[in-house]
Amino acid sequence: MRSAFLKSAALAVAVNAALWIAASLIGLVPGLGESTFFGGVLFASVGATAAAAIVASRFTAAGAQKRWAGISLAILLLSFTSPLALGAGNLPISLFNPGDTTYNEFRGGIGIAYAILHFTSYVAVQRFIGKQIPE
Repeated sequence: MRSAFLKSAALAVAVNAALWIAASLIGLVPGLGESTFFGGVLFASVGATAAAAIVASRFTAAGAQKRWAGISLAILLLSFTSPLALGAGNLPISLFNPGDTTYNEFRGGIGIAYAILHFTSYVAVQRFIGKQIPE
């Protein structure tokens, strides 16, 4: 599982970093040097795969891969609520400083980017960690 976690984390970080850089170049999200969002994206990519690896290690019985697929898909769909709420203006951009409006013009782009980042992390997890679970 450790090898699967490392591969999954590396893929999630690489893809999510590339997507964030592209989004920053076209102006959807703040530039790399403007904020801490980019570092947060990389940290979240590793954190998501680590959490998945911890949970997946509990799925050891025969036939667990099918249960894992259903549960992980449900978690992905539920995880879309936070980026959608952010983009809609129902969540502050910074949970640490809710009154900060510095990046309000990027709210929609950040929400879209975060939703895509959730999906790409899910794909990375399914590609490596999900395959470690018994069929």
